[in-house]
Amino acid sequence: MNRFLIILLCASLCLFAQNEDVNVESASAESMTTLSSQAFLNEIRKPLRIDAWGEFTGSIVNKGSKGKHSGKLRVRITFTKDAMFTQIVLNDVNVYSLEQKHSTENANATVKLDLPGKETAPGLFDFGLRPEDMSFSFIYWDFVEELPREKKRMSECRVFRLASPDKDGTVQVWFHASHGFPLEARWYKNDAKEHWRKLELKGAKRHANGLWFVKEMRLEGKDWKTQVSFDHVELNAPGE
Repeated sequence: MNRFLIILLCASLCLFAQNEDVNVESASAESMTTLSSQAFLNEIRKPLRIDAWGEFTGSIVNKGSKGKHSGKLRVRITFTKDAMFTQIVLNDVNVYSLEQKHSTENANATVKLDLPGKETAPGLFDFGLRPEDMSFSFIYWDFVEELPREKKRMSECRVFRLASPDKDGTVQVWFHASHGFPLEARWYKNDAKEHWRKLELKGAKRHANGLWFVKEMRLEGKDWKTQVSFDHVELNAPGE
């Protein structure tokens, strides 16, 4: 099996490179379930080492105490051997750019975000989204502990608690035990027992070329819910 790549966007989608020809030295699906906590995280954090890109279009809807927002998204993600570049266009007017660079020495990553110079309402934040969600940078947060395994939607999951680098809270992530991709994440403020934000990935489909595409992403908070649905995807898979 390969090294796992996450092409993730807007809290709504993720792609995983699982082409066995890419990296035969990475863990198999069977061995993923038995890796130590740190080894498991190291495996899913490994960046893709071959250039690839993807383009996606879809819709986004938010309902909350302040009313309803809807919009259209266009997303392009480009991978190089040591970085990921994401551009999101919301309603053809707001452009968000994110660059995530990976260290060549370890599994850490640094993220740089560029917001629109003049944002036209509604913006991503009005939908309850953070641009950083697109890269799932939270999976690179500091390891705190691995919790007892649980099942999510009939799948066995390894559950990890990770700490924000800003020291302002933690995230609890349910990773598919065999394949490593995240199925759910919940964010907690420091010392809080209840999460304040939740993310779920829906409709995962594995393409013949080994890439996983998640068609729907759902987010919710105390008084709001957001759904992102993608209706078109164009992929340039590793090795093509």
